[in-house]
Amino acid sequence: MRDDPLNRTRVLRGAQLPHAKLDEATVAKVHEAVALRTDLRRRAGLLSIARIAESLGVHVRTIDRITAGENWTHVADATQPI
Repeated sequence: MRDDPLNRTRVLRGAQLPHAKLDEATVAKVHEAVALRTDLRRRAGLLSIARIAESLGVHVRTIDRITAGENWTHVADATQPI
């Protein structure tokens, strides 16, 4: 059906449709979740191994070896429980 401005009052949309499984509030939450996901992806990109290595002035493999537990093993990993 074509979107006719004169027919808008008669066209059912969103939660008004009998087969709708979502409502407007839920769709708003979906938009918020997707925006949060996009922001987290952008922020995570700033913490890539390459960016960390570049900011510290070392090679990427140095960071890889640290995270793999090959180098600097005497320094405790803050992400691992004791």
